[in-house]
Amino acid sequence: MSNLVYPGDLRGLTWTRIKTAENSTGLQRSSSADETRIANYLNPIWHWILMYSVLYDRPGQLIPGYSVPDYRYLQGFFLARQGMFDDFLFLDPSDYSIGPAILTGGGPNPLAQLQVVNDGAGNYYSPIQRNFGGLFYEDVTDLATGITVFANEALQANPADYTILGPGLAIPGASFSGLYLKWTTAPATPVTAQFNFYFRVRFESDTQDFEQLQHDLFAIGGDGGVKGSGELKLMSARRNA
Repeated sequence: MSNLVYPGDLRGLTWTRIKTAENSTGLQRSSSADETRIANYLNPIWHWILMYSVLYDRPGQLIPGYSVPDYRYLQGFFLARQGMFDDFLFLDPSDYSIGPAILTGGGPNPLAQLQVVNDGAGNYYSPIQRNFGGLFYEDVTDLATGITVFANEALQANPADYTILGPGLAIPGASFSGLYLKWTTAPATPVTAQFNFYFRVRFESDTQDFEQLQHDLFAIGGDGGVKGSGELKLMSARRNA
């Protein structure tokens, strides 16, 4: 397991990008076609397909903060992860933020609301989750920024009001695989929060094509790719201990 962040600021990342949610359902059908279905995953597995129309290998055209060209950094990042062995952090360019916790003009934001659960022994917890479309809570395993928390619109402080623990919480009747808040006392509700988050991912394959277009230009699919596999694939992954 590593906490290195995928180099999303490298040049050449192009459209189209594809993002797929994968669920797993156990299905048993009787002779009368009645079905029993069991959901195997609490959280979906996400898949991303990324393409790079150009990756420079020109020492004179470095991105500020990088000591090697785009191609060499991305190739080195893949090799250092040993393909799909090591997981890392990925900031989805269009899906990385929850909030604001308080709406403009006042009032808690229902799409930034956190659940409050208790273990029956006087301890209260709020799983750190994203409320996707107001329909589905998904556990968040890695924060990209600090978290700002409100209880019934009152700003809460860490560690006076809560501490951040996890990932992983199991209490009677419920379990969560992400980070969570442990409250010092029962919070006023609703609890809302704002934060940026990473997806924890790995490469989907142990192999990766980098297509050389000319002496100092490479591509992974995109407009310039011709012969290569045409895509770089990531998938969300549990921690690799």
